[in-house]
Amino acid sequence: MSSAPALWVGTSGWSYREWRGTWYPPELPRSRWLPFYAERFATVELNSSFYRLPRPEQLQRWAANVQEGFLFAVKAPRQITHEQRLQHCDELVREFLQRITLLGKRLGPILWQLPPNLPWHPGVLEQFLALLPESSRYAVEFRHPSWDRPEVWELLRSRGIATVWSSSLRYPLFLQATADFLYLRFHGLHGGFAHRYTREELLPWVERVCTALRQGMSVYAYFNNTAGGAAEDAAHFRTLVLQHL
Repeated sequence: MSSAPALWVGTSGWSYREWRGTWYPPELPRSRWLPFYAERFATVELNSSFYRLPRPEQLQRWAANVQEGFLFAVKAPRQITHEQRLQHCDELVREFLQRITLLGKRLGPILWQLPPNLPWHPGVLEQFLALLPESSRYAVEFRHPSWDRPEVWELLRSRGIATVWSSSLRYPLFLQATADFLYLRFHGLHGGFAHRYTREELLPWVERVCTALRQGMSVYAYFNNTAGGAAEDAAHFRTLVLQHL
């Protein structure tokens, strides 16, 4: 599903207690955190959906608490990716995709984060992707090196599904452009989730993003170093990209 090129930068989640007093004002009620966040970013990666399927009223409330044009990228449940390992999950996929339609126009790309102990196996990914309707944008994050195969990249290109580009010392980096958009995740480097990105560490990513935007691609970038200043790093990254365009 294609659209006009755009830059979307945010964080992986917004409701972290340690952000009170650093990102969120100390006196701000937790019920106001999402509107506060949405005034500063145009997207967020919904992380809680990985652990449990959000209740319908939650999704509707979140959608109502953000401005026009805001997008929720939604991380698929671990029951599908980690427990069922993409197999025998038809009903789980159907229920998940149906539920998140309650976000309406606020629904952004859908992320399938695969576990690091899930290697490539013939036919598994192809059969899984056949379950996905073409009405949404999807991105797959591979965390096992065996996925680096021409047939994998060709399969994703044939479906217009993005390969996640991950900034991490723990997971492999696959710089494959397999869709009309990029999906970037910044997991932190030396300090893991507590890492703070320096300008020098961000600049190679800035160049990649600027190149993609100049080519007419849209870019979604999410900072998952949530114990180390993800919001500040996301804002810094967005500024750097806009300065270099």
